Amino acid sequence: MDGPRIEVSGLGKTFGAVTAVDDASFVAEPGRVTGFLGPNGAGKSTTLRALLGLVSPTSGSTSIGGRPYREIDRPGTVVGAQLEPAFHPGRTAIDHLRVVAPMVGADDARCERALADVGLSDAATRRVGGFSMGMRQRLGLATALLGDPVALVLDEPANGLDPAGITWMRGFLRAFARRGGTVLLSSHLLGEVEQTVDDVVVIARGRIRHASSLVDLHRLARPSATLRSPDTARLALLADDWPDARLASPTELVVPGTPAAELGARAFVAGIEVHSLAESGDTLESVFLRLTQDAS
Repeated sequence: MDGPRIEVSGLGKTFGAVTAVDDASFVAEPGRVTGFLGPNGAGKSTTLRALLGLVSPTSGSTSIGGRPYREIDRPGTVVGAQLEPAFHPGRTAIDHLRVVAPMVGADDARCERALADVGLSDAATRRVGGFSMGMRQRLGLATALLGDPVALVLDEPANGLDPAGITWMRGFLRAFARRGGTVLLSSHLLGEVEQTVDDVVVIARGRIRHASSLVDLHRLARPSATLRSPDTARLALLADDWPDARLASPTELVVPGTPAAELGARAFVAGIEVHSLAESGDTLESVFLRLTQDAS
């Protein structure tokens, strides 16, 4: 699979006096899952709709594999999208896919395979009106997969899924990316997609607030490690040798901005007897909230 690079460059979109997106720029790379994160109303859906040619930007541009969506030949074979899934409640799951299939050149066999890919083969002849929210999400993903695309653009794909469904979705998207596909998904909850994404783009009030790998976002959490030991002399020497370290008491060393594993390794090398070792500080979710709540 040879996924395309998805790029948003200086994107702006206004609706009358309302600015929905303001000078947004980021990329989603092939072989990776990019999480597009922000609170409800932050501009995520407008950005994705602009990317897919459903709204016209006021300024800036978007591209998939170097071309605007409207210029892609047979776009359903390049990018599969799931924004706001809409289904006729009286149709069966397989009939829903058969209605959409001609638009992307898919046959009946491909419809059946798409249902199998999302675990809905047993529900193929059930009417969609009786589906749970999670089953509707799976059917929406099956619709996005009909053209056998090399990129996926998904708006809140985990919404309505139970824990088992979220685990399944995580495995499916990570496998898609491992095969070389490009995945861009939005969510208003970092905790919901934290174990799914490789990269994160945070948007709030229409503006990009942060873009990095998930690993780099972890570094913003700045954990603090605390070690307790009766070996006060060696503990004091370790504190003197470590920038920002402080002795909360003769038997307790606190090191801001350091994971507990790193402090424990240093204590082991120094021959310090450890009675307890703990880590505290921001969680990724609190970092995410800070990035979005500090938006002005």
